[in-house]
Amino acid sequence: MKLLKSVVAVTLGTAVCLGFMFSKADKNDSTFKQSSGERTYPQGYFRLPMDIPIAISGTFGELRPNHFHTGLDFKTQQREGFPIYAIADGFVSRIRVQVWGFGNAAYLDHPNGYTSVYAHMQRFAPRLEKVLRTAQYGRQSFEVDFNLLYAEIPVKKGELIGYSGNTGGSGGPHLHFEIRDTKTEEPINPLLFGLPVRDSKTPLIKGLYVYPMNDSSTVNGSNIRTGFPIAARGAGNYAVSQATTINANGQVGFGIITSDMQDGAGNLNGIYSIELKRNEQTVYKAVFDHLDFNLQRSINSYIDFNSFLLNRNFIQKSFVDPGNSLPIFKISPNRGIQNFEGSETSKMEYIVKDVAGNTSSLTFNVNSTSTKKIFTKSVKAGSIPFYWNKQDQFISNNIIATFPEGCFFNNFNFEYQLGGKIYGAYSNLHTLHNKYVPINKPFILQIKPDPELTIPHKAVIVNDSKAYQGGEYENGYVKASIKTFGTYYVTVDTVPPRITPINIINGKNMSGSSTITFRVADYLSGVKDWKGMIDGQWVLFELDGKTNILKHTFTESTAAGKHTLQLVVTDVKNNSSLYEAEFYK
Repeated sequence: MKLLKSVVAVTLGTAVCLGFMFSKADKNDSTFKQSSGERTYPQGYFRLPMDIPIAISGTFGELRPNHFHTGLDFKTQQREGFPIYAIADGFVSRIRVQVWGFGNAAYLDHPNGYTSVYAHMQRFAPRLEKVLRTAQYGRQSFEVDFNLLYAEIPVKKGELIGYSGNTGGSGGPHLHFEIRDTKTEEPINPLLFGLPVRDSKTPLIKGLYVYPMNDSSTVNGSNIRTGFPIAARGAGNYAVSQATTINANGQVGFGIITSDMQDGAGNLNGIYSIELKRNEQTVYKAVFDHLDFNLQRSINSYIDFNSFLLNRNFIQKSFVDPGNSLPIFKISPNRGIQNFEGSETSKMEYIVKDVAGNTSSLTFNVNSTSTKKIFTKSVKAGSIPFYWNKQDQFISNNIIATFPEGCFFNNFNFEYQLGGKIYGAYSNLHTLHNKYVPINKPFILQIKPDPELTIPHKAVIVNDSKAYQGGEYENGYVKASIKTFGTYYVTVDTVPPRITPINIINGKNMSGSSTITFRVADYLSGVKDWKGMIDGQWVLFELDGKTNILKHTFTESTAAGKHTLQLVVTDVKNNSSLYEAEFYK
């Protein structure tokens, strides 16, 4: 079994043209119009994917570490096994099984141009399960990702797709549900399609922050980000404290902490839109109507990344970094940056909305001041100017770091520090800048290992927490794709995965057991492959990455009598372990 994406074509028979597959959406369907000139979405076309009481624990565009949430999370009463239904007529276009990620996921294409996604399922409906098992046994792989033709598994609105679960990277039982544009695959906010999700609650606003944008800008005489206390006035109205004065000079940006809630659950979820007005004129607007999977790490530019790393809070900035091209930005003249000069007092207002139209407002005044200060920030000797819109490269001390165009969100002065060696390392420690500067696109890091490295095919790059980053030996260097600044060095992975039997020993009678279960773990690079054989025939072992449980469920093919089991588990650097046993069924 390989932890690699495998795409297979599954054909169940001669394709038959099904009329409903190509029918147009109901002419009577209404549409949701966001605003003049923007997209419209069919209303009443889709049903909810589950029949249990609605409780939303995650909304579209919600802020997560290193990514935006791209769907709705439906709570399932802390249990698994609730039926999941097709939201409209269509066909199963894709089935995917992952150890992490979405776990068990089904994709349905609908004739109106949209695709619905159902993730973290416990198991699939029997029709889908049959096709899945054919693919898994055909490729001898637990993890599969394959497309289907339109006539292979047609479905009707309300037809069973699977059962809710907690597979993949899920943090608890729930259904992750998405609607995507079939042609572009971009995720779209499901609540824009008129799903009957009750929401009578106004968004919450928890904090206001003001940012000097350069060395000659100030906020209350300071050149650093300044936070201001706010108070709730009721009915969704907020204001800064009466005793608070905000004075600004030069170019300034703003940011807020805000979230939303839906009826039926107490979770703090994401908002739909943020608008900032200055003297009643909109100077910034972001709308979470659709996203781009290729720009997920741009969340680290959208938020105050430094504050997130230090305090684990999400300040949503209302100014746009030059290298941030997220589609959520609808209005941002001068990238949302405001200039304050003279003696004017500006009336500022934040307007935060959810899809249901519930609105909250934060009002505050900013006094322009004529007092200018210049704050000279020291530049470390040896630092190198890097530009967000150019390719950059750093070469020094047996290290090469190549940064593609668009790797960064802003220009900055890159710093490097050569460290010593630690036990188990086959290179010096190399510190590339600092973790507080976010990376937009991965960069290529090459480290030249010490001559003492005699097994280069086992070499890997790790960070200062010894977390595996990848690594292939090539032209005298160990090479890996890196997503964050930090400290890195070369070590080796020679330790095979550990296989711990849970319910089997040699010679055991398994007639009373429905499964064979192991716990598997790897020291460094991670489990890549596993292959289970009963009497010399490949059998399916399913891995739960969260618990490291590797499980085979007996089928009718394992008849009564004596059997031989072999299990081989291999990590990314091809270190393998073997477990063998005889058992009786």
